Amino acid sequence: MAIAWVLRDRRITSALIGARNVGQLDNSLDALKQLEFTTAELMEVNRYAQESGIDLWKDAREAAA
Repeated sequence: MAIAWVLRDRRITSALIGARNVGQLDNSLDALKQLEFTTAELMEVNRYAQESGIDLWKDAREAAA
C-alpha cells in the first residue's frame, strides 16, 4: 500500500524499495497493478492519519476532492 500511495502522486517519478529477496520484490512490484484507492480506503487511511493529530495526506485529500 505504501508504494502505491507514493506512486499515485504524479509528481513522484520513482520510489526506492528495499527488497531482500525475489518474493519481496515481486510483492512490491504488484503495487503497480493497483495505484487507485477507493473512497472507503482513503477514508480509512485518513481516519488513522488524523487520530494522532497528524494529517500527512491533507493536501492530497483536498486536491482529490
